[in-house]
Amino acid sequence: LNGTTRNLRRSRRASILLILVGVVATVLFMKPSDTAGGRSWAVLHVEGERLSFLTDSLEALLADTIEIFTTIIGDEFLGGALREAGLSGGQFLDCCCVLMDSLGWNVQQPGDSIQAVHWNGVLRELRAFPRYRRGYYRIGISPDGDICEWEYVPEDRWTRLRAVEGVVESTVWHALWNSSLPDDLTPTGLLVTGRDSSRAWGYIAELQHLLTDRILAYDIDFYLDVRDGDRFWVLLEETCYPGSEETSFTRVMAVKYQFAGGGVVEAFPFFHMPSDSLQGLRVLDYFHRDGGSVRTMFLKMPVPYGRISSGYSDARLHPILGYTRAHRGIDYAAPLGTEIFAVGDGMITMRQYNGGYGNYVRIRHANGYETGYGHLSSFASGRSVGTYVRQGDVIGYVGSTGLSTGPHVHFEMKRNGVFINPALEILPPADPLTGEELERYLVQVESLESVWSAMSGGTLPVAVEEEGPTELSDSGSHDV
Repeated sequence: LNGTTRNLRRSRRASILLILVGVVATVLFMKPSDTAGGRSWAVLHVEGERLSFLTDSLEALLADTIEIFTTIIGDEFLGGALREAGLSGGQFLDCCCVLMDSLGWNVQQPGDSIQAVHWNGVLRELRAFPRYRRGYYRIGISPDGDICEWEYVPEDRWTRLRAVEGVVESTVWHALWNSSLPDDLTPTGLLVTGRDSSRAWGYIAELQHLLTDRILAYDIDFYLDVRDGDRFWVLLEETCYPGSEETSFTRVMAVKYQFAGGGVVEAFPFFHMPSDSLQGLRVLDYFHRDGGSVRTMFLKMPVPYGRISSGYSDARLHPILGYTRAHRGIDYAAPLGTEIFAVGDGMITMRQYNGGYGNYVRIRHANGYETGYGHLSSFASGRSVGTYVRQGDVIGYVGSTGLSTGPHVHFEMKRNGVFINPALEILPPADPLTGEELERYLVQVESLESVWSAMSGGTLPVAVEEEGPTELSDSGSHDV
């Protein structure tokens, strides 16, 4: 009898439980009434609290099952960091191979980090965070311990345009520093830490290099032409990282430089197809308002702010050998390690130690020209024989290898196999835009200046004097 009573009680409890479950399900999932003005069903307050409790419990459960171990790379570099993260045997070797070969992470630096993600005590994911990159390498690992996927995951980012304006009061560098740093360069908007200051310095260094060494180098001598009171307007493209609340410099979209004594230099961007060996590939170059290239065929010198220590001569007393012989080039003295630029587009045909020249690079250009660069301390990476380089690309660094008395670069030029004096050579301009490309460029310039004008909220000068300055309405905003 007692057993029968207990069974009846269990049946009643089960029935009551089923009824309660049905009521809760009805309350939670029944659709609202379609009757106009009718009262819709709502989740009861008690049930809402219960759902919240269940969600919190689930998160707590996941927190207990997922463990993340972080290892900072030090002197041990990749191998030691992976072992500290718990990898060994075949799994260790496979992850090393994927990171270095498949994902291309060949250079590890102190400060990089490795994260090992364990689910229920089993390694399921490995993440490698390079200190100087915006993103991380991810390797997925199956429950059996085998690598099943890998990828590079970039940090979430977006681009924006920003218009800046500056006045030269001492140097172009200081004018850029005072006018061009974005307010959101750092999370706090201030240069508080050493990293903040380094990022600010790098931002201005990249911007100044593009302006003074690449885009405006053909029209402005930044030794002799710059005066206090010169003004510039720059349209910048920047990359914003919402995750870290930081902003980085990307490239210059357009620039106007107005001399205090009168005259304006302009440069606008355009992707075009060159007529040389880059056939079929579109490249970014800068042009004047009429479609003429801002570039001459060659830069004036292969180093920024170099000083001529020895000129081109048919008879020069060699400072080491002690006798007179021809010096078929120009020596530019510059600090050790200064970047050396390719003075024109072309293909590297020699990159090796070359007797008295020391470390030497030779580039073949169009129209029978060749240039050579000697006494380099080292070569730029990724610039091997057969590599096509653009004007202004770094090919090496100033040194004193070979027969040399101090840091400098020996720069020489040939035309059709005969040495010529680079300082006296009439350097033809790069090809201007023509035909359909010119038509598209002119439309693009008009559209770009319209956007630029709306962002600047002031007066933009133009290079054609008779047109006068362009009056703009005050927009009050410098970002888009």
